[in-house]
Amino acid sequence: MDKFENTQANNEKDENKQYYIPMEVTAETIKDFGIDPADVVWTKIGNRKKRVVMIAATEEQYKAYMRPLWREDKRQQRQEPMASLDKMYEETEYEAADTSDLEADIMKAIMIDELRKALDELEEIDRTIMDMYSRGQSEAEIGQAVGMSQRGVNKRKHKVLLKLKSRLKDYE
Repeated sequence: MDKFENTQANNEKDENKQYYIPMEVTAETIKDFGIDPADVVWTKIGNRKKRVVMIAATEEQYKAYMRPLWREDKRQQRQEPMASLDKMYEETEYEAADTSDLEADIMKAIMIDELRKALDELEEIDRTIMDMYSRGQSEAEIGQAVGMSQRGVNKRKHKVLLKLKSRLKDYE
């Protein structure tokens, strides 16, 4: 066979070629439409295997149906096979380092240390009042515990708070 005859034979094969479009079916559609179960085959539609019936179609119908599927296959083939390190880093949630302020953290630690020293220097009764107050107890309850009136506890508490505030004003 020469080249011309070979090309002519291939063209005749293409003209006689039958095209099929897969139509997905379920058990209900097979039953409802009286589809012969022997005609049902498993085939890949997109990236998934589906139960289908092959429907005869023209070449144009076939290509119109298949083009989006071919495009999707090509797109997936072009995707990078391994995720880049940059992409993995971008997709990972980290606490941003710039959200913490080192200077503010150090100042806070120094202020807490100074507050502890100031509380240690208080009289025993004032430390008791502040301890109970920090645990949410009422002034009346504190007064009963330390042997003072509620008003006396209130005055002492305010004096202590003013003393602590003036001592810590440099750390604000």
